[in-house]
Amino acid sequence: MRAFFKFILAVLFIVFIMTISFREKKTAWKGTVEEEYGVEVVKNPKKPTHDDAVFSLKEDLAIGEKERKVKNMFYLLTDMDADSNGNIYVLDSEDTNIKVYDQKGRFLRVFSRKGEGPGQLSNPVDIYIDDKNLIYVCDSGNKRISIFNDKGDFVKHINFHDYSAGKMVGINPLGGIVLRVDKTSLESTMDFITRANFINMYSDRFDFKRNLYSISVPIMQHFRKGEKGITLTIPYQKELCWTLDSSGNVYIGESQTYEIQVFSPSGKKIRRIEKEYEPSKVSKPDIEDYVKDQFLFDKKERIFWSTTIKQQLRVPENKPVFEKFFFAEDRLFVLRSENGSKGRFFFDIFDDEGRYSWKMRLKIRPWTWKNNKIYAVEKNEAGYHVIKRYKVFWRL
Repeated sequence: MRAFFKFILAVLFIVFIMTISFREKKTAWKGTVEEEYGVEVVKNPKKPTHDDAVFSLKEDLAIGEKERKVKNMFYLLTDMDADSNGNIYVLDSEDTNIKVYDQKGRFLRVFSRKGEGPGQLSNPVDIYIDDKNLIYVCDSGNKRISIFNDKGDFVKHINFHDYSAGKMVGINPLGGIVLRVDKTSLESTMDFITRANFINMYSDRFDFKRNLYSISVPIMQHFRKGEKGITLTIPYQKELCWTLDSSGNVYIGESQTYEIQVFSPSGKKIRRIEKEYEPSKVSKPDIEDYVKDQFLFDKKERIFWSTTIKQQLRVPENKPVFEKFFFAEDRLFVLRSENGSKGRFFFDIFDDEGRYSWKMRLKIRPWTWKNNKIYAVEKNEAGYHVIKRYKVFWRL
């Protein structure tokens, strides 16, 4: 009997040692950390150090799925956010208002309307809610930010005369505001409309402090054939992605290259995160699908314009590398899609030192991440937007 127990203990010890060895091998990071002009550069390999899921999701709410009432229908859902109480705020550009629902999905109120007066909106593109439940709405049509309290009462406007207010990046613990502003211009050839994006830092009173990052890209192209002309959005163009961590550090990346710049709350560049990756080329079938999408309901026009667009369309060589950044549990979550496919999403996850640690596949496309809940926007069979909320269960 003693010999049997000794044998069992020996087997258990061997299994324990193998498990420890496996874990050590599994968590070995093969990247490098260098320094360039005072900036830490973290270079990551293609593969992460872990292959297990970081969290699981459970759907706990859907708004607009079963209801057919007007108050539960979104005609052009542009953006959404949630406050500290779990109330959900939906920005509808078609209705030009904000619909509010409680944490159980019950309709509470609607506020604002189309116009140029105090508290009114022209072309709202972004909604952001701070930790005091103040609501910031970026209105590109009126070139301003409108601020409301959590009851929907208008507080004040912040005007941007030379730029349109694009997106609120966030507010750091010191009260500093990080904001993306945009400026659109027509190229001298009249063939392209170009948009410049600037991510700037402002004081708590929106006094300009400094620019952190900027890009300028053609976003629309004009085509001519005979006496006819048409202007279309250019697909696969690079965009800026961003997020703030709990300390107020700002993460910014251009979607065409896998480099993420990290700035301190004062605006100093402190780190650059890089990762090896395989670029996904823009193919001829991609362009053909793009042309079809532009003329879904007009086959005659598609036939007329197809060859001209395919020959003249100026697109990037590669598809965007990533789509959005989130920060949770002291980790950076980079939302990506498999080979640029809009239906297969995953997270590249980096630890607080910028090391590539996990790759996690997703069945949804996250829109907002607040209060340990992930919100996604989908479309039902009738083509209307549906908001779904998922509770996050961590496995760290």
